[in-house]
Amino acid sequence: MTFGEKLKLLRFEKGLTQDDLGYVLDVTKSCISCYENGTRQPSVDMLISISAYFKVSIDYLVGIASYDEKSNGEVNITEADVNFLNELKKKPTLYRKVMKSIPKAILKLQKVFK
Repeated sequence: MTFGEKLKLLRFEKGLTQDDLGYVLDVTKSCISCYENGTRQPSVDMLISISAYFKVSIDYLVGIASYDEKSNGEVNITEADVNFLNELKKKPTLYRKVMKSIPKAILKLQKVFK
């Protein structure tokens, strides 16, 4: 399954239109459409936002891992996530930019890395 197909499935599971998801992610309906039909790929910041909103891993979104069940609102942090964020911390400007793009629901992650 492609990224676009996964995004569309996740959107349908939440009962969202492309407009709705665009509003949540602060992009246009056209941008969501392009993601879903594969003519445009999301930035890392956008992948983080999509991952957080739908409570799935970035690995799942990009096809590295499978998606077995939802996390029921809990954010599961893997060792790979910790390693990624520790490496990201070595670049403070980029780290701040990424952390600002994460929805409030997972900003508690910042406490882990301070």
